[in-house]
Amino acid sequence: MIKKLTLLFFLCFQLYVVFPQDRDTLFVQYEKDYKTTKTDTARLQSIIKLGTYLITRDFKQAEQYFNEGIAIIENSETDLENYNAEINVHLGVINRRKASYDKALAYYLKALKYFEKVKDTSKIGDVYHNMGLVFRYQRLHKKAITNYKKAIALKKKVKDTFGIGAGYNMLGVSYRQNNQLDSALISYEKAEYLFRAINNKEAVHGVYGNLGALYGFQRKFDISLPLKFKNLAYYKSIGKQLSICVEYFNISNDYKRMKNYELSYVYADSSLQVALKQDFKERISKAYLRKSFLSGKLGNYKNAYNFYRKFNRYSDSIFNIENAKKLQELELQYKFDKEKSALELQNKAEASKKQLYLVLLILASISIILIGFLLRSNYLQKIRLTQMEFEQEQEKLNKTLLTKENEIKQLIADNTMRLKFKEELIQSIKKELVQEESIQTKNKLNSLITQLQLQITTEKRRDGLQQKINEINENFDTTLKEKFPELTKGEREVCALLRLDLSIKEIMVVRNVTIDSVKSMRRRIRKKMNIPVEFTIEDYIKKLD
Repeated sequence: MIKKLTLLFFLCFQLYVVFPQDRDTLFVQYEKDYKTTKTDTARLQSIIKLGTYLITRDFKQAEQYFNEGIAIIENSETDLENYNAEINVHLGVINRRKASYDKALAYYLKALKYFEKVKDTSKIGDVYHNMGLVFRYQRLHKKAITNYKKAIALKKKVKDTFGIGAGYNMLGVSYRQNNQLDSALISYEKAEYLFRAINNKEAVHGVYGNLGALYGFQRKFDISLPLKFKNLAYYKSIGKQLSICVEYFNISNDYKRMKNYELSYVYADSSLQVALKQDFKERISKAYLRKSFLSGKLGNYKNAYNFYRKFNRYSDSIFNIENAKKLQELELQYKFDKEKSALELQNKAEASKKQLYLVLLILASISIILIGFLLRSNYLQKIRLTQMEFEQEQEKLNKTLLTKENEIKQLIADNTMRLKFKEELIQSIKKELVQEESIQTKNKLNSLITQLQLQITTEKRRDGLQQKINEINENFDTTLKEKFPELTKGEREVCALLRLDLSIKEIMVVRNVTIDSVKSMRRRIRKKMNIPVEFTIEDYIKKLD
């Protein structure tokens, strides 16, 4: 009686559910954009919108759109690599649902390579999430959990609430299938909280479906069955075929556990019909296995055998060593390509650094050489200018000194001649005055007067000697006063004459003193100036500034 009532409830429920329309307004808009766009970029955008919308409703048609997008990219001269990567992700989803897991993983890895190149954290998270699904369907739960956790961590970085919730939802599924039920429940609760926070009704129903599966596994049918029927109604209303297929099968699970094999068979068959229509190979395989088991329980062993054979055919195409090898090869190839790319980038970076360092070294060397050359040129130019100025000043000074020296020597010679003349004159006067008569004496005196007048002229020339000495030695006299204040004026004058290379006799004549007086003055000068014994007084005086 209970079985009949349950079957009646099922039939009523099937009649009650509102099925979605073939074309809603959103699809119509996307299709209109697709037909009216002309440029490759705009057309690809429309194709991606259409394919994304259809992937949960009619993924065969979605695949056709995505393949058209790939053809546009291959024939376009524009760089459309970003669209190619996005379409690869969707093609990976389609092939995963077709249980072509090796192809799905290959598409995901192509997309991952591009997203890692452009450092798109959110998209990388999406790829890891989808790769987790591939490993989950291959019953590689540890790998699946690792990929989901990577996806969640990346989605947290970009603060993508939906992405985080989706990661926790699928993480819960892998925990459940790995018999980590407490971890599964915690993950579902986190996912539900996040989806409610962003008011995403469809995502919340996705959590309900997984919670229903968990409660059914725990045999809490009073909780699991209402959740599953509620989800089935919702998915039918939005036309989400894969979720409809899964919910049918999950309801079948509960009735199987309740040993209501008739209803379990009905729902398993409903799941199979949707899976066959959409070519969900993994779901087809499960549905045939379920129908084989239920047929045996209901006593129809022939059907049980035939269903099991079909299950084997689908199962072998999905779960076999060859597929596992392909998945492993794809993973290893991706890791190898990634490491190779990283190594190439590192080598290029090192080479660029070396080239940069070399260029900087060359530029620095050239700069140093140029600066050195300019400094040397400037230095040599200054030396040449200084040398020229010095030579000019030296030449001018030499000319002045030579002129002054000639004048002084001429004066000294005149004075020498004057002295000699005086001596001769005295002798002549003595001789003439003694020998001559008075008249003659008078005449001689007149002659003497004339000669004396000539001598006066000579004396005037002698007076100019001191003036010449003062002109030449003006600065020198100042130096002597500063360095040797104890020297007398006469001693400074003698120093000036010594500086002009006058001999003792010449100084004697100029100063009108005796030789002994000049020698005595030289000794006093040497003592007062504290001249070392290795220097002559003349050399020492000449070295004074």
